[in-house]
Amino acid sequence: MIVKVILGTMQNARKLVSIAESIPYDVELCYGRYVVNAKSMLGVLSMPEFDEGELHIHTDNEKECEKILFQLLDQNLIVDTGDAVKRSIYDITTFGEILIDFTSQDINEDGQMLYARNPGGAPANGAVAASRLGAHTAFIGKAGKDMHGKFLKSVLEKENVDTKGMLLDENYFTTLAFVEVSETGERTFSFARKPGADTKIQKEEVDVDVLDHTHIFHVGSLSLTDQPARDTTFYAVKRAKNKGSVISYDPNYRASLWPDEKTAKKHMRSLVPYVDLMKISDEETELLTDHKDVREAAEALYSQGVKVVAVTLGGEGAYLYGKDGGCMVPGFAVKQIADTNGAGDSFWGGFLYKVSTAEKHLDELTQEDLKEFARFGNAVASLCVEKKGAIPAMPELAQVERRIAK
Repeated sequence: MIVKVILGTMQNARKLVSIAESIPYDVELCYGRYVVNAKSMLGVLSMPEFDEGELHIHTDNEKECEKILFQLLDQNLIVDTGDAVKRSIYDITTFGEILIDFTSQDINEDGQMLYARNPGGAPANGAVAASRLGAHTAFIGKAGKDMHGKFLKSVLEKENVDTKGMLLDENYFTTLAFVEVSETGERTFSFARKPGADTKIQKEEVDVDVLDHTHIFHVGSLSLTDQPARDTTFYAVKRAKNKGSVISYDPNYRASLWPDEKTAKKHMRSLVPYVDLMKISDEETELLTDHKDVREAAEALYSQGVKVVAVTLGGEGAYLYGKDGGCMVPGFAVKQIADTNGAGDSFWGGFLYKVSTAEKHLDELTQEDLKEFARFGNAVASLCVEKKGAIPAMPELAQVERRIAK
């Protein structure tokens, strides 16, 4: 939450620091490029502009926000303007790989496979999915400073995804994924990533101005395959969690990117203790939990501290598990499957969009809430698979609402 506050006097400064000290989250006082700890009287007094500033409180918990606002109002510390109070700048920020999907299209007269260039990468797909639905999203990651990287950045910008945290590195190439799609829409992957720019993002390169001001922070598992991206992923997740963000995780197992399955298990599971929301596919339950049964897998992840677990089941829908237990949420019938690439990302983008717009803390979400969110995600995914490509196939809110209404 961001609140414009009045200072101007030593008495107001003392009141502000006293309130900030009672808040169980990081609280910063900002003015332009200056940022100080609002719990420090010396810090507040050191501000170059002492009349007013922005109080950045690293939580969007509804009850906590109301309590803090009441305290600030009671002490007459809030600026009297229409935009005095804002939630997090970003509804959802995603972190990780952004790449080119060269997706098989047809075979030419000489018997050669033809490929279409599509923007991709699970975190980027999720950011676009949520943005098309109306969320304010951002992407943090790295691509090469080449024709593909520039193309990818331009796609995100056209989709209204904030790219302030996206870097283009002239020393490494953008990762390429060659995707062969079968007649049933199933995919086979081959990667050109030795190394890809996405694996070379450093902790120091993460834009904390974006990271520190997001409601939901989402990551995948491809950033865990190599260093320094692995350490950077943990740095970003831990920092976001400390700042009050909800942590979302969608692990995707791509065997060719790991030395072996044992190594993949170790690193993909290592992120689970930090996660609030988690999506896995029914193909990954055993890899992540040692349980093949989706119900047992979901319960195992919940027992490790994940508040909401979603297991996607293809066209059958999804299985949800939370504090009220588990439930099945059936999928939607589709006209014809054109491409399943991005289906899981679109589902989760829709689910996170609903979480970000809910006026409830995660602990307050009921099973009925989760069913509603998953049904919405299923509708998003059903529309996505009817078109080719991942990002180009992401639907808009009106399309999703029409499908749900049928």
